[in-house]
Amino acid sequence: MSKKFVAVVTDDRFGHLKEERAVLEPLGVELRTENCISSSDIAAKAKDADALLVNMAPLERNAILSLKICRVVSRYGVGLDNIDAAACKEAGIKLYNVPGYCDREVAEHALALLLALSRGIPERDRLVKSGKWNIASAQLSVAGSVIGIAGFGPTAKAFAEMAMALRPARLLVWSPSLEQKRLEEALALTAGFFGVDLAAVSFDELLAGADFLSVHLKLVPESLGLFGHSAFAKIKKGAILVNSARGALVDSAALAAALKEGRLAGAGLDVLDAEPPTPGHPLLSAPNVILTDHSAYRSERSLSELKHRAAENVARGLGLLA
Repeated sequence: MSKKFVAVVTDDRFGHLKEERAVLEPLGVELRTENCISSSDIAAKAKDADALLVNMAPLERNAILSLKICRVVSRYGVGLDNIDAAACKEAGIKLYNVPGYCDREVAEHALALLLALSRGIPERDRLVKSGKWNIASAQLSVAGSVIGIAGFGPTAKAFAEMAMALRPARLLVWSPSLEQKRLEEALALTAGFFGVDLAAVSFDELLAGADFLSVHLKLVPESLGLFGHSAFAKIKKGAILVNSARGALVDSAALAAALKEGRLAGAGLDVLDAEPPTPGHPLLSAPNVILTDHSAYRSERSLSELKHRAAENVARGLGLLA
């Protein structure tokens, strides 16, 4: 009789395993959930696992090397920040993520933050509920403006397509290796339909030219704190910044200072350098900031796809699925 594989969900934050069970149980995989909050928890509670489904729990080198029968680690998400990829390779463990499952959701969330800030919706909601009417504070129009995008991965492209439907005059895009030809190959059809001028620009040109700037970059050593004091000194006065990528791309103290000094008109952030923010975090008291709880990826559709594909990665890594 062939061995029955065991897959352990190290830390379930979704509340059910419907999709995982639908994929793995018909293939004879036993699925178990643990409540791991540390690498040592995983080492102790998943030592019999052939595969791990990891959410937010850290999976560090010592724990990985202690997992003697584990063959697969499948991360619920795009990033692998909480997993020592080099140690997995050293241990001969196949490591998977789930790219692209929430590109549209993140783009929609970024655009929602941009629009809420441009129209002053949070402030107006608060003031109307307190009895105010005919509120005189400024509102901005996206039509005819310049939208800037930092990054040119799938989420950035989805955001660009959505944003162009609002008919800005120009779309400025910066990514370290982006050339005008590749930008036009990807977006010229949409830009032509909506009458938007496309330009691949330098980082400094992006900062100086954008009325609205949406960040869609990976976090790598070169991009850590990219949006800091130096960048905000160069940014177009009165611009609005949106970050739905990684919190550490933005220096929170520098952003708070730029908002208080009036260099920026507002900021919408779904991610922070420290999550959740603790009392005293500089952005909690900064003016005209919208903060959401790292939830841009979430929708019923995206979570179902994430869970299904993460389970398929386990099956594939165990040789049960082509």
